[in-house]
Amino acid sequence: MAKFPFFNPKAKRLEKLSKQEQADLVFDLINAFALTKDALTSSLFLQDLLTASEIKNLSKRLRIAKLLLEEKKYKEIVDDLHCSYGTIAKVGSWLEEAGEGLKKVIRKLPKRKKEFEFKKDALGYYGLPQILIGSYLNHLEASERKRIETFLKNAKKKNQLYKAIQQVVDEGFRENSQKIKPHKKE
Repeated sequence: MAKFPFFNPKAKRLEKLSKQEQADLVFDLINAFALTKDALTSSLFLQDLLTASEIKNLSKRLRIAKLLLEEKKYKEIVDDLHCSYGTIAKVGSWLEEAGEGLKKVIRKLPKRKKEFEFKKDALGYYGLPQILIGSYLNHLEASERKRIETFLKNAKKKNQLYKAIQQVVDEGFRENSQKIKPHKKE
């Protein structure tokens, strides 16, 4: 057992926790999200809390909700996001039933910065103010893109680490389960 200190064969499943213990877990999660006041803190928190596939799935659900609120058709969403009609229907049901939190967050989402396109004036020149503003906006867009790329790269590394840990846990579980002898019926 010392070989796998993180392996606990008597660990409680979430369903076996008392209602109070479950409420405490949810309380901590809600308040942890509330404490992330900026995009950088949020990205670090999500990266540490979730696996890469969980991040992708949550991101996709959020985008589905956003597109549904923009009144996009299911077919358009399926084509854009490569998801199933069932997933869209589930998110749509959540929005209809009790989607106020999701709607509120989506309304507050900032627009993603896009690369600034320089345009010539009537004489065919670029104006200095346009060049300065464009350069600044392109710097912001590149900075945002770099942060997102770093976030996704770190989430992928974490996913690989998670798989390695899971493999060690599984091996430890198999070793321990082989040591336990089944009871003989008398």
